[in-house]
Amino acid sequence: MAFNPNASAPPSGLLGGGGKGKSGSGIFELPSILSIAQFGFGTAAAVFDYQVQQAETDRYNAVQQTEYWTRYASQSRENYRNYEYQLNSWYRESDYVEKVRQYEQQLAEQQATFKGAVSTSATKNFERQLADLEGRFYEEEAKETIEMENIRAQSIAASAKKVSSGQVGRSVERLQNQYQQQYLANLSNRQITRNFRIADKSRAGEALNVARENAVNQVQFYTPRPVADPVKPLAPLPIETVEPTPVMGPSSSALAFNIGTVGMNAFLNYKAMQPPEPKTVNPVSSYSGAKPAITTVPTTEES
Repeated sequence: MAFNPNASAPPSGLLGGGGKGKSGSGIFELPSILSIAQFGFGTAAAVFDYQVQQAETDRYNAVQQTEYWTRYASQSRENYRNYEYQLNSWYRESDYVEKVRQYEQQLAEQQATFKGAVSTSATKNFERQLADLEGRFYEEEAKETIEMENIRAQSIAASAKKVSSGQVGRSVERLQNQYQQQYLANLSNRQITRNFRIADKSRAGEALNVARENAVNQVQFYTPRPVADPVKPLAPLPIETVEPTPVMGPSSSALAFNIGTVGMNAFLNYKAMQPPEPKTVNPVSSYSGAKPAITTVPTTEES
């Protein structure tokens, strides 16, 4: 393209305020408006996405905390309900065990009283039977003593009768010897029978004593049945849990990086929409003596 000195310069607005040394309202040009709008919308979108992620993170953490403390409270209530039920059962079992022990003790006391009554009755019966045995023994002793005295009396009476009839001498002496021998024989037999009688009385007394002991031993003392104490439940231990770890929200550094990226992209777009800088070319002139002039021509990209 040839140099045209009369050609007027293009309007500064069409160059986007890129002319050097000229002052104008470049901020209101189209590339600036588009870049500012791109930066504003990108920043708003990044901030909105950050706020949405932060709100979702806060909601998730709140839900986790709510579920954790709800389960914690529910488990605590269940533990204390079970403990209260076990404690009430322990009170009932303890009361039952105490009543059973009192009942067993009453049975033991009643059995001991009954055994004492049986022992007293058997002892009194033994005393009565032993007294009867002694009575029979002394009755037989007295009977034999009376018989021996009767023999002695008969001997004296027979001797007196002989003497009164006029018989003296050998006949009276023979009669006395006869009664004397009879008395000695009966005395010897009495001694033998007395020893047997004493032995029979001893054996009968031992038999009566054995019968008394058997009657007493037939009634045994009552041994109270052992009853184990119920095991007292332990109070529930504190629940050992770990709270849920809060989820980290979106990074503020990432937000700043995203805003910076948006600003950088807006700036690059702004720069891309600016017209290129003019290039210096040597014009072709028909005058040999003409000096080379400087002109600006649009590049191929702009044309």
